[in-house]
Amino acid sequence: MRVLVAGSGDLGSRIAQALQASGVVVARIARRARPEQPEVQALDLSRPVAGAIQGDYDVLVHCVSPSTRDEAAYRSVYVDALHHLMAAVPTAGHIVFVSSTAVYGDHGGAWVDENASCQPAAFNGRVLYEAEQVARSSGRQALVLRLGGIYGPGREMLLRRVRSGEPLPVSEPPLYTNRVHVDDAAAAAAHLIRRGTAGIVNLVDDQPTAQPEVLDWLADRMGLPRLERVPGPRASDNKRVANARLRDSGYLPRFPDYRAGYADLLR
Repeated sequence: MRVLVAGSGDLGSRIAQALQASGVVVARIARRARPEQPEVQALDLSRPVAGAIQGDYDVLVHCVSPSTRDEAAYRSVYVDALHHLMAAVPTAGHIVFVSSTAVYGDHGGAWVDENASCQPAAFNGRVLYEAEQVARSSGRQALVLRLGGIYGPGREMLLRRVRSGEPLPVSEPPLYTNRVHVDDAAAAAAHLIRRGTAGIVNLVDDQPTAQPEVLDWLADRMGLPRLERVPGPRASDNKRVANARLRDSGYLPRFPDYRAGYADLLR
């Protein structure tokens, strides 16, 4: 198996490393040159790149992220770049698109799996869902990975939230958080790629949890006061994402819930 990973940020690099560790031949693309990593090809996929990618690949992994949070940037790196990547490597029979659980939109805190309807209200979910359809209608075998909120080393948003001491707006139903530790995100992606999996798979841990519960647990572990609750508006884009399909593939997460993952991070 020969795999080309487009996107050499934290997650893309970890996926590449996990594949290489299992003996897969991997090449990588980054938006900008990396003098310390001459093996990584610098290529701007927001523009057509036909002829710029040498070699034959069995699998293309699109794991590119925007540098700014606006609709034009999202469309450039997700929809346009995916078109350009596939056009540049027409012989690759398997496309892997790294997406997000944001595509589900709001389900009022109810459980959703890969068969749930997708009605995202925000532009990020809409653009990602459009890019998913590009991959799935390409005529190639397609794997769409819908990731929850990634946390781990360098990804400490909830720890900063606890440290801020700012009151926490709460509502009913509560806002549920769907997470995946970055180590599990990379290892699970590599596992599914090696298996030749197609379709849609949610990459989240076993336990979607109400945000206040997670923040209280973190505050207790960090020896900080729990955040004061204040009334807030109804949570939008709220759902609990199930990972049964990932589990059924044979992948066992190293960090099955927030307690395991954040305990490791806090150490």
